[in-house]
Amino acid sequence: MIEKILKHYITFIRSFEALLKDKYKQNVNPCSFSRTFFERVGSINGIEYYFHGSGCTAKKDGVIYAYDISIFEKDIIEFSQWEITEFIKTHPEYQKLNYSEDYIEYELYQLINKGILEWLTFERIEGKAFGCVFKCYRVVQEAFFV
Repeated sequence: MIEKILKHYITFIRSFEALLKDKYKQNVNPCSFSRTFFERVGSINGIEYYFHGSGCTAKKDGVIYAYDISIFEKDIIEFSQWEITEFIKTHPEYQKLNYSEDYIEYELYQLINKGILEWLTFERIEGKAFGCVFKCYRVVQEAFFV
């Protein structure tokens, strides 16, 4: 089921980005041109959005789609445990599954084992150690979903 959920999440993100690319006649990811061509906060086709840092939080019909785009590789979707959990918690169909965060993490780990996702870890920023590692996921086989 987590594969179905992730497919829905990724498909929505790419459709949302396509709307913005089409509206602003750009062929690059909207995360990279949001400051230049349009306001970072707005709405399109019933989707409210807010661009922040290297990512975006979009909301449609109460469902939250928060994600980042890789600053290291072109157009790679990255997301944290919190972001995918918020998607599941706010989606009317998926929230009924009542998945725990541990279960979601376990299922995402299975997708890492399949080579569909991979870990993205941050140990330091600008030379300053955090003292901990932040785990995020990155989609490496998007074609599996779309």
